[in-house]
Amino acid sequence: MKMHFLLPAIGLAVTACGGGSDPVEPEAAHQADGAMHAMDGAQPGALPDDGVMPVVDIGLAWMRPHPQGRDVTAAYFSASLSQGHADRLLSARIDGATRVEMHGHIMDDQGMMRMRPVPPQDLNDTGALIFRPAGLHLMVHGLAAVAEGDRVGGVLVFERSGEVPVVFQVRNTPPDAPADE
Repeated sequence: MKMHFLLPAIGLAVTACGGGSDPVEPEAAHQADGAMHAMDGAQPGALPDDGVMPVVDIGLAWMRPHPQGRDVTAAYFSASLSQGHADRLLSARIDGATRVEMHGHIMDDQGMMRMRPVPPQDLNDTGALIFRPAGLHLMVHGLAAVAEGDRVGGVLVFERSGEVPVVFQVRNTPPDAPADE
């Protein structure tokens, strides 16, 4: 599925995540395939145990260059299971960052989409867990400025699989989007 993005709208989205109070245009906000847990503070339930150690595959890992004058950016990826039936993404670390948070979107009382931290995200064998612009994403704080073409290492921490290394390519557009968009 190709997704088309307007850089100004995405810039607004990254800016909104930094302060937590600015709105995001509703038409630009999407939840990642219904994977986001309710953000009411409820703890996720136990994962089903099928006796098979999950193996998580990470793809399409990328990160936006820093917006001018900001020390926060967003990172995206997809995670799928090549073995096992369930795992849970607990957290992420990115080399050189002071803090990495998993974020998603909620609708506020005025009908505006706002970005907020989300709890651990379940991954199962029915489909990929997708972190993408205007959906689930990683907010990366305190990382030295990165530019198009850089590569940044990190780790995704899963409940069963443990630490899964990842390398984020720094790009202005998603890996599957044409360069002229």
